[in-house]
Amino acid sequence: MPGADGPGTAKAYGGSPRRQERDFGRVFTGLLFALFVATLLMAILVGTGVYRVLHQEGAVADNQRLSLTLLANDVRANDQIDAVARAWVTEDAVSVEVAGADGFEAAAAAEDGRSLFQGPALVLRETLPSGVYETRLYRYDGTIMEEYALADAPYDPLKATAIVDSSVFAFSYEDGLLTIETDAGATAVALRSGGGER
Repeated sequence: MPGADGPGTAKAYGGSPRRQERDFGRVFTGLLFALFVATLLMAILVGTGVYRVLHQEGAVADNQRLSLTLLANDVRANDQIDAVARAWVTEDAVSVEVAGADGFEAAAAAEDGRSLFQGPALVLRETLPSGVYETRLYRYDGTIMEEYALADAPYDPLKATAIVDSSVFAFSYEDGLLTIETDAGATAVALRSGGGER
C-alpha cells in the first residue's frame, strides 16, 4: 500500500502540477472564448437595436418630407390665377378670402376661436367646365387633411384624406410665393400665376 506521501496521493488531489497547469489553461481558454462570444452577441444585439431606432426615425423623417412634397405638388397642380384662398370654417358659415397680389389680409373676420378646424384652411380652387372645385387643406384633430369637393359643398373631415400628423399647419402668401409650414418644416412654392400668367 502506498504511503501518505506516495504516488496515489498526488492523483487524489488533481494530478501532477504540469497537468494542473494544462487543465487550467484549457479552462481559461474556454472561459475566454465564452466571454468573447457573449461580448460579440451583446454587440450584435445593441447594434440591431440602434439600427432599428435609426431606421424608424428615418422612416418618420421620410414620411414628413413626403407630406411637404405632397402639399407643394397640390399647390403646383392648381396653379391658376386667383386659385389660392384662405377659409375660416365655423358652425354657421364659411368665410373665404382669395389671396391678392399682396397676400392675405393680416386678420380674418372669423378668427375668434369658433373655427371648426385648428386654424384656417388652405383652399386651392380649380375652375372646370363642370364647375368650381376646391382642394381643401386643413388641420383637424392634429392631422393635416386633404379634401377635394365642389366649391359650395360643406367641409367634411370624414370625407377627407389624412396626409400627416402635425401639430402645426400654417401658410402665408405674398408676392406670388406660397409658404406652407408643418412639423416637418416649411416649403415654399413660387406660383407661376402670381404674375398674372396662365
